[in-house]
Amino acid sequence: MSERGAAAAGPVEGAPSSSAAGVGGRIDWSPAVPDGVDCPWTRGRLTRWWLVLPADAVGAVMVAVLGAAGAHELDAIPMALAQGAIAVVIAWVCAWALLRGREHHLERPWPEGGAIVAVAWGAWTVMRILAVGGAGLASWAVMTGVLLVAVLGGWRWLYGFAKAHESLIPKPIQRRLDAQDQSSSA
Repeated sequence: MSERGAAAAGPVEGAPSSSAAGVGGRIDWSPAVPDGVDCPWTRGRLTRWWLVLPADAVGAVMVAVLGAAGAHELDAIPMALAQGAIAVVIAWVCAWALLRGREHHLERPWPEGGAIVAVAWGAWTVMRILAVGGAGLASWAVMTGVLLVAVLGGWRWLYGFAKAHESLIPKPIQRRLDAQDQSSSA
């Protein structure tokens, strides 16, 4: 495409006002996060601890408060907060220890996020049994498990969706790439 043709096509959204490919060049564009369809946001790096630690900590607080309110045990919120914090720390340590030496991304929903939810649920359940006993344990365990999946798993799914969406090719660039491929094959 000539410089005049590039200028006639108009600027690409988010691109500088100069021609996209230069004189007689081809447009070539790669997404900002090009790591495949399963997990495009990992970019060859390990866990984003600055994200995982506060998000899971806030999640544990939410589960503790909602769980205590759901069980009508508002006076047990401090104990539930302590148990939730300990359970999530145990889950982080277990997940990190299991994945140490391999690539680990604790912000992914599966398998790392699933392991964190499962270990946190197990640790929290054991602490609940030791503190309160077995009274109402089945309903408490189901409620806590559902809340952990919804909160600790939920933020991971939303984060993954947002980061994967960021890695898609913007529509104006995709239209120009398609037009370029059609003109080169004709």
